[in-house]
Amino acid sequence: MQLLQNNLTLHYDSPLAADAGFYLCETRAPRVFSLGYLLSFDPWNVSISGPGAVFPGRLSKFTCLTSCALNVDCTVRWQFREGFPIGSFFSVHENELRWTPSIPGTSQSFTCVAENAAAGRSSEATKSVEVLGINLSGSESVQPDELSAMIGSLGLLLLFDSHSSLPF
Repeated sequence: MQLLQNNLTLHYDSPLAADAGFYLCETRAPRVFSLGYLLSFDPWNVSISGPGAVFPGRLSKFTCLTSCALNVDCTVRWQFREGFPIGSFFSVHENELRWTPSIPGTSQSFTCVAENAAAGRSSEATKSVEVLGINLSGSESVQPDELSAMIGSLGLLLLFDSHSSLPF
């Protein structure tokens, strides 16, 4: 904290939450007291926009929404506490995350952390996303279009198989 050269402005360098409180300015000659000033810290609001359920092979976008000014009051980082997202595409740019999942029947957790390291402040939000679809086995998955094609092929196979027992 410092008084600037004009002796009219009190400057705080990265105030901490512990600096919150009631402040009063006083001069010595002549002795004058200023009005009182309350320094307070409002909690940041952080949330994640984006779908709660996604499909394999389809790009989904998630955005970390904050009440602090990005790259001024705070920076944003993403965390993956339950494992890194598995998919054919993944990118993060500032507060935006894009992901194309590849394994149906799974879920993914995204955590967005907004922080100001100098002030010792942070706030976070977590979103759980379900990957919809049918999972046949641990490593082999079938998407709805592929499933329709498999059912059709199976029907044709049964149809031709029943005709193969007829005499020629």
